Amino acid sequence: MAPVDIVRRSYDAFDRGDMDGVLGDMDAEIVWEQAQGLPHGGVYHGLDAVRTNIFDPLDEQWWDEFSARPAEFLEAGDQVVVLGRYTGVAKGTGKTLDVPFVHVWTLRGEKAVRFRQFLDTAGWVSALAP
Repeated sequence: MAPVDIVRRSYDAFDRGDMDGVLGDMDAEIVWEQAQGLPHGGVYHGLDAVRTNIFDPLDEQWWDEFSARPAEFLEAGDQVVVLGRYTGVAKGTGKTLDVPFVHVWTLRGEKAVRFRQFLDTAGWVSALAP
């Protein structure tokens, strides 16, 4: 499978709410770089840390109707750049989220080994702030 197809499959799984499918495309030792400036920004190592610090809080603590919608996939060898938008409604404030993102995935074989996130952190933080 081509790297872009693996990354595309992961977004499709996320859209369906299939977290096992999302995580199944990631290496057990993935390095996940969440954008600085977010309340949970930083670098996470391994699937357990990513699930606990990134994916679980999305629905449990932060957002209703959250989505990460890719618009473009740009493949460059073992890297895939994804341009898209985050949308959602913040729990607790009811404010809407609608910000662009850039994700850079690095794959080895058929697994993602690194993820880098770039986005408008001010829009994200503002939606969550009371």
